[in-house]
Amino acid sequence: MWPMRLKRICLAFCVLAMTGLLFALLTLLASRNSSSIRLPTSLNFNESSASQKKQHPANLLHEEKDSDGARVRILCWVMTQPQNYNSKARAVNATWAPRCDGYFFFSSDTGNTKPTGLPLVHETGGRPRQTLDKTQAAFMYIYEHYLNDYDFFLKADDDSYIIVDNLRYFLRNTKATEPVFAGRRFRPYTKNGYMSGGGSYVLSRAAVKALVEKAFKKENNFCRKHGGAEDVNMGNCLENVGVSILDSIDEKGRERHIDYANWPKDFWLWKYNYHPIKVGLDCCSSTAISFHYIRPVDMLTLHYFIYQLRAYGVSADSVRHGANGVPLASHSGVKGRV
Repeated sequence: MWPMRLKRICLAFCVLAMTGLLFALLTLLASRNSSSIRLPTSLNFNESSASQKKQHPANLLHEEKDSDGARVRILCWVMTQPQNYNSKARAVNATWAPRCDGYFFFSSDTGNTKPTGLPLVHETGGRPRQTLDKTQAAFMYIYEHYLNDYDFFLKADDDSYIIVDNLRYFLRNTKATEPVFAGRRFRPYTKNGYMSGGGSYVLSRAAVKALVEKAFKKENNFCRKHGGAEDVNMGNCLENVGVSILDSIDEKGRERHIDYANWPKDFWLWKYNYHPIKVGLDCCSSTAISFHYIRPVDMLTLHYFIYQLRAYGVSADSVRHGANGVPLASHSGVKGRV
């Protein structure tokens, strides 16, 4: 009895030790990554982003291009706030954001706080600092400064992790001149649905142009300018200026934009989701684009699993065709050696 108990104690100790070691490794990775990224506050992103990409082992893979053979250029902007500069925003800056072709953080801060290493744009104009107002101001800023420099424009909250490579793959056959937007599609309030705001959505260049010129810059009764639910109102604005929905589920009906939480069956998401929600291993596409509600430490873990961890001997074909292990039958009453 005692040797068996001792073995269990030793096993528990080993598990705790390994967990502590992994946590320490991820913390070290976070501090090293965040301190090594020094983006210019002038928002000249390309040089800094390119230098980090060049060193990253994942860039040995092929880069996705559009149907004309050109690289799909993506600008990412991340909504944040001062209390998140040194936690959520820092984690985004240390992981997925530099994989965009250009990126910046958009904040309601008045400009008094200057966090080191964050390419930060401050909201101006004295309007109420609500999510819809900030979103419209950010797309106005993009329209005025970067519209012709990029093909697609991603909006995400600072608690989202984006696999930019999969987003570029998803957009490879879509032209920037097509007025489209894509994300986690919800059903109510608009005719064709709208995209969940926090987990990210992406607009083509033509969509941003139509949004600003036909909705933001003109008086109308279909595009709310202040307050209200950001994602519903943005979906309504885009629908009324002729922007079409680019459905992001994969060929098996699996979501590419994932809410990383275990919602109960009576939660509103089950009624709002445009497509039937799948559970288990069928919940999510193998080319998933975004994960929402991610803590900073989990963001680092995801980044490690996606871009650094490699399973020895595992290829894309072996994953596609499954493992070959034979499940052994369960037996009871097996006698030991006499």
